[in-house]
Amino acid sequence: MTVSVRKSVTSILGLSMAAGLLSGPAATAAEPGSEAPAPAAYARTWYDVAIAPASAPAGTPVQVHGYIAIQPDTIWEQRQPGRGLQVEIYFDPSGTAPRARVATAVTDDDAWFATTFRPTTSGTYDVVVANQGTDVVGTRAVRFTRRPASQAVRSVVLSGSKDGHTARVRVTVQDVVTRIEPQTVYLDAGILTPGYSANAFAGPSMTNRRAEGRYGSGDVTTSDQDLWDTDYSGVRTYRLSALQPAGLYDVYYEGPIRVNTDHWDSDGDGSLQTVAVPIPWKSVTIVRVRRASSTTVSASATSFTGPKTITLRGAVRKVQLVSNTKAAIRLSPNTPVKLYFDPAGATGPQYKKTVRTNSQGVYTTTYRTSMSGRWIAKYPGTDLQAPSQGAVTITVK
Repeated sequence: MTVSVRKSVTSILGLSMAAGLLSGPAATAAEPGSEAPAPAAYARTWYDVAIAPASAPAGTPVQVHGYIAIQPDTIWEQRQPGRGLQVEIYFDPSGTAPRARVATAVTDDDAWFATTFRPTTSGTYDVVVANQGTDVVGTRAVRFTRRPASQAVRSVVLSGSKDGHTARVRVTVQDVVTRIEPQTVYLDAGILTPGYSANAFAGPSMTNRRAEGRYGSGDVTTSDQDLWDTDYSGVRTYRLSALQPAGLYDVYYEGPIRVNTDHWDSDGDGSLQTVAVPIPWKSVTIVRVRRASSTTVSASATSFTGPKTITLRGAVRKVQLVSNTKAAIRLSPNTPVKLYFDPAGATGPQYKKTVRTNSQGVYTTTYRTSMSGRWIAKYPGTDLQAPSQGAVTITVK
């Protein structure tokens, strides 16, 4: 069923963007030959611009999109859709790198534009309507924040349809290594179609497949926080420690997404039209949760002359669940460790042998060497335990 939404409450983001009526291009340097047009006496465009999602790991897709309207001669007259306008998008990265134009788009018949980027750093996207012989000049900025990522990242687009209308949302997740202290898991969501989240409770969620400790399968479903930064970008967070089950977690999206069917009140009834499109409830991707480990290695001699047989020693420790309510770091017996030698220069690490820790979680082996370089000990990890490695440098004179 199509739902009418009064203009005054259509979009919190849209209302906040109304201030863009009096804004000109950002006062930052553009790349040579790509300067933004000079503003007129006052701006004649209105922007409803967003980024989806507003936070994500570096290199994952995000979409800058929005509506552009033309304001008539007085600000009291009804805005009109800015169809066929050239939109220039600039990116101003955090730090000292210069602001530069990164894309050009053209608004469609609904005055909507959308462009996908893969930012590698935090920064601000400036959206500028080019001056093409008219007074249509202005700018609007949206901020992107890069999340750190040390584990595998997955990004998927989900879709649903209703009454001939389609809603799409991107969900971005990354694997996590849990420790004694809780770690934050981020499920980032960005709505890619014109509209907005239906309510504050909509968004991605995850549930564990594996029963362990005090948790049964599917028990870990309560998130730490739900936050929609704008109508188009949200995040759900979880705090996971080694007490939670290791293994795979299924990721879902819950709640409908509202799609604009008449953003400009073309029928003149004083209201905008939207339809709530459900997203099918099914597992769309996974989060892999593994507990941390650490691997050490030392050499009986680190600086010597000529070929010499040295002794390599080390240990493997794992974060382990020891009861339903306690996790601890323990030495790991009977655990494989792969040894590599990385000689000085550009050759790269070379596999030498595999050893196993003894009943106390410690390993010892000997090796005759005549070259300077690094000995690297690697524990390869398992489906439930994260890999780790240690290194020691030796110098042969």
